[in-house]
Amino acid sequence: MQVSEQAEFKNSVKQWLKSHGLDYRWIAEQCGVSEITVRNWMSQKNIPPLKQQLLERVMVQLPALQQGPPAAVVQGVSVNAALSLTIQLAPELYNRLAERAVASGTTMEGMIAQAISRLLEDETPALTSRKVILPSK
Repeated sequence: MQVSEQAEFKNSVKQWLKSHGLDYRWIAEQCGVSEITVRNWMSQKNIPPLKQQLLERVMVQLPALQQGPPAAVVQGVSVNAALSLTIQLAPELYNRLAERAVASGTTMEGMIAQAISRLLEDETPALTSRKVILPSK
């Protein structure tokens, strides 16, 4: 990609982030890199081709993922889903799920990944977990 095309792409990413209320930290999480790496890409270095393709895909898919019926509200549960999934639970809900996971002989991550696989009703192997955020105390 030529320098002018790279600069144009970076500008489009910056505008897109602003319009969606997202930041470089969010891009870093999507690309599996540090926020500093993203800042370097956006200021001086070229964005690697595979990461650029990922960003292009995210920029196209995110608006479609954010549309649809409003999410159900469950007290004590907060979900942020945009090509990754973050679930924040009230401590009492987290503890109940942790107890259920132990009783089932699995981890919290494994139990959630199995539940998502069941939701997908797919013959593919079970999903694996990348990250679980523990409740704040």
